[in-house]
Amino acid sequence: MMVSFMVLCAVSIYGLFVMRKYEWAFDWYIPGSIVVASFACSVVTCLLLYNDGYAQSRLSFVVRTILHFILLYGIIMAFGHVCYWYRSLRGGIFVSIIYVVVYFGAWIGTSIMFRHDEKVISDALDSVRDKE
Repeated sequence: MMVSFMVLCAVSIYGLFVMRKYEWAFDWYIPGSIVVASFACSVVTCLLLYNDGYAQSRLSFVVRTILHFILLYGIIMAFGHVCYWYRSLRGGIFVSIIYVVVYFGAWIGTSIMFRHDEKVISDALDSVRDKE
């Protein structure tokens, strides 16, 4: 869910800073389309990544993650095309680059966060064991 939210925030920031420079503006439906696209991406994320719990193999996780990447990309680009988040091939490439950077950044950030939490929990357990 964080990936879809961050990609859509990046599209909004692009509109705010880049489009404003040329005195362009978003159409009235753009904020609503961002919310609907974010919801669609969240549904895909919940169905693909949070459905089986802990009973999945490493291969299954990799396949689901690749499928997740492709489906979210499809949703973002489809909404972008239909709702005119980008108007040219160059804009589509820009949105694609933002998507890839944010997607992998979110996975890296989540991994770092989980490793930190794991270390904190491990240290807390070690301190309890030392007392006993």
